[in-house]
Amino acid sequence: MRWALVVLLAGCATARFPRVGGDPPPMDSDAGMESAYQQSLERATRSQGIYDNLDTRLFVHATIESPAFMEARVKRAARFRAMPLEEETAAMEAERQRLKDVVEFHVAVHANDPKMDDLDRRDSMWRLALMSGGKEYAPLSIERIGRTTTEQRSRDSYMESFWVGYRVRFPKASGPLTLKLASSVGKAELTFDQ
Repeated sequence: MRWALVVLLAGCATARFPRVGGDPPPMDSDAGMESAYQQSLERATRSQGIYDNLDTRLFVHATIESPAFMEARVKRAARFRAMPLEEETAAMEAERQRLKDVVEFHVAVHANDPKMDDLDRRDSMWRLALMSGGKEYAPLSIERIGRTTTEQRSRDSYMESFWVGYRVRFPKASGPLTLKLASSVGKAELTFDQ
């Protein structure tokens, strides 16, 4: 019996998050372009659940705005919006400039208790930090983007109806990065290779 519980808990730690259904996220009409974007999103995203025994506390996805993902994201938005090449090029350059001195993540959370969804508040129960090269960095800013919208789902197809998005910015760091999210109910550590 004890081994069955260990196997069940190990499965919970690595299992995919449950989906609630609803409308699918927007997709590119070109299947090859859609597949390439989803692969880019998957490479830039890490996910983890925080549990209390078998009770879910929080699900979290974090997508790093790496140069490769940023380019894929801007190109996708340009295709969806039917931008002329000059406008797409300008949007790409604007994003490069915006991200040149920071490490930015899009963090999406789903908490069973809405009181746990307060990453952007000064007195949040959660502490976010970025680990790199043996150093720890505090966020420069945490901006609540809000509940899922069609636009967010076109970018981050893992977001569903009750998820909330945040834009989290840290000082520039290089090498392997670990985004830490911790509170009295648990912690998540999401590691990214740049």
